[in-house]
Amino acid sequence: MTFSSDEGFIEAAIVRGYAQSGQARPGSIEVRGPYRADPTEFPEVQSNPELFDTRPEPTPDWEVSFYRALLQVDAVLLIGGGRSTFIAGLIALSRRVAIAPIGTFGGAAEKAWQRMHGEPDAAPEEDLSAMVSKWLPGSAKIVVASLLRQHERRLSDQEQLRRQMNAQSRRRAWSLLSALVLLAVGLATLPAATAWQPGTWTAVTLLVFGPLCAAASGALIRNVFDEAAEWLRAAVLGAAAGGLSAVLFLAAQLTTNPNLLQGESAARLGYFVVPVGFAAGLAFDAVLTKLRGTDVVRTHPVDAATPSQHNTPA
Repeated sequence: MTFSSDEGFIEAAIVRGYAQSGQARPGSIEVRGPYRADPTEFPEVQSNPELFDTRPEPTPDWEVSFYRALLQVDAVLLIGGGRSTFIAGLIALSRRVAIAPIGTFGGAAEKAWQRMHGEPDAAPEEDLSAMVSKWLPGSAKIVVASLLRQHERRLSDQEQLRRQMNAQSRRRAWSLLSALVLLAVGLATLPAATAWQPGTWTAVTLLVFGPLCAAASGALIRNVFDEAAEWLRAAVLGAAAGGLSAVLFLAAQLTTNPNLLQGESAARLGYFVVPVGFAAGLAFDAVLTKLRGTDVVRTHPVDAATPSQHNTPA
């Protein structure tokens, strides 16, 4: 990417050397500049016009075009330079773009090299050393090899991230599908409970099994909203919270009406315990926290009835 054919900038020398190398491909030199600029200012356009790809920019400010172009490059080579060169290095480091700041020539590239040296896993030590060592005929080959390795590592990291996102999407889809199936099973226990004779072990089992499935369904749905990956753990915790909540609800009803499971109204309990189970599974963390904080064995009445040591007669 080039922004000026002025001999005062390094782009003119880069274009000249690249065009004369015999390795240049058609359209591989992108000329970024104001739309009124004439790309034929590069002398190489006359002899090799097929190498140039002109991309007019809507702004006359070259810095805007320059920084925007940094979002599209695969590698950045820094030599000397000033403020914009240092900023370009920081942008490349933040985006994990392959970068080679040649610090041996000083300038802002040296500052960028110092910043790159502090980045973990930015480049191997031998590559970083070559960028600030005395420039020799073989130094350019080492720098180019470093850029290629950095770029390949970035592509590998992007591919690994893509695979992780695909795997996460598949787990999320299976989690939602499992939640739908469990919810359907939980709701199916409602008509099934009416088909069984009240008071039998099968009818009572359905009163517990329905909210258990609904609770696991609610926990899986909650897990998807939280972007958590441990959906099996969420299903187990949700089932535990929902199952206990449903049992406690049934226990409270039986306390007031011990013969509740013997009558026809026992089947109607499913229409209450299934939503209770689903709600408890959806908020399983709050339910389990509440259960953990419950004082199951209350000793306050016993403590109150026990005479204190100070009141015990000698």
